[in-house]
Amino acid sequence: MVGGAVDAPVGAPAAPGLRALAVARRFVGVAEDPPGSNRTQFGRWFGADGEPWCAIFLSYCFKVGAGVVLCGGVDGSGVTPNGCAYVPTIERWLRDTAQWVVKPAAGDIAIFNWDGGPADHAGIVERNLADGRFASIEGNSGGHVARREHETAAAVGFGRVRGYVVALDESYT
Repeated sequence: MVGGAVDAPVGAPAAPGLRALAVARRFVGVAEDPPGSNRTQFGRWFGADGEPWCAIFLSYCFKVGAGVVLCGGVDGSGVTPNGCAYVPTIERWLRDTAQWVVKPAAGDIAIFNWDGGPADHAGIVERNLADGRFASIEGNSGGHVARREHETAAAVGFGRVRGYVVALDESYT
């Protein structure tokens, strides 16, 4: 056990990620309201409505779907009892807790860096595709929860979340 994470078999998708993915699929197409505002039901739930929300969306999916608080127990930028709103903190947590992987599987968190600075976007892997590509579901992608396809090399890396379980509260769904 590392930093609250429960080990899973090497290379096997972790059950929390698959449960979070099931939640993410329910929201494909949900958009900011009004457009361009970063205002979403996920931001309201998190307590940071109007802020960039890709990590907030992941926090929602993992907490509601799997009872896992992203970055739970960590003191870092963007961390709350509901998860984490800051992608670099999620990346650091995944690396520091031995949940970092280089080959994606369904339910893994994909971390992206579009501008060469700190990591700035994240999504959840839906499936592997042919020729070194993967499909993902991403919040705050063009103002929507959207399905996207990427080259595996376009991601900085992936996180296979395995632990830090909290009690599920059905009122979040």
